[in-house]
Amino acid sequence: MNTITLYQREYNKIKQPRFNIQELDVNAFCERITGFKTKSEKEKMDALLELDTMLYTQLGTDSSVKDKKETKKKSRIIYRAIKTFNKEVGDQLLQHMDPDV
Repeated sequence: MNTITLYQREYNKIKQPRFNIQELDVNAFCERITGFKTKSEKEKMDALLELDTMLYTQLGTDSSVKDKKETKKKSRIIYRAIKTFNKEVGDQLLQHMDPDV
């Protein structure tokens, strides 16, 4: 059975022909995901963490310092969005981030 995840469905609405970390509107994506009333907490968290994973997988050895800092900032936005519906997990994720952002 090939089911599409919440992340895939919502990301397909905002994706661009070529991925660009600087142009990705993480705030809008997070607001959209956390705004669903019919989705479970697990589905929301999975969607947000998939986005976080995708951001980090786009980094490479040739990524600039600016790209790396931008990814960390966006990751913090994602963790704060998780905190809105699961305070414990959100706090843990934020607490374990590198402090240089």
